[in-house]
Amino acid sequence: MTAAALVGFGACGDGGGAGTRVSFRLQIQPIFDRSCVSCHPAAYPYLDLHRGRSYAQLVRVSARTAPSYERVVPGRPGLSYLLIHPPEPSRRHLLTGHDRALIAAWIRQGATDN
Repeated sequence: MTAAALVGFGACGDGGGAGTRVSFRLQIQPIFDRSCVSCHPAAYPYLDLHRGRSYAQLVRVSARTAPSYERVVPGRPGLSYLLIHPPEPSRRHLLTGHDRALIAAWIRQGATDN
């Protein structure tokens, strides 16, 4: 799913609709636990995505590999480096389209630590 497609996500009934709040602890962190913590921070020490550390290292923090971007810009998934940077080709399928859409919905809803 492209960043442009993610920006439009939100009207779906599974985690981003107008009345449904996406929970960082219950929905987003489990995505990181399942798909990201094996490399972050082991292979990428500048970003620890383990439970209890990830939120503080994502929201309104400059991306080390692209300092002009913030990793997560609350309310702006299309500007959040977490979603717009191109993943390494061998890792592009680690996140499903649903995972990416859920992360985009959480960012769109303000990226709260809920």
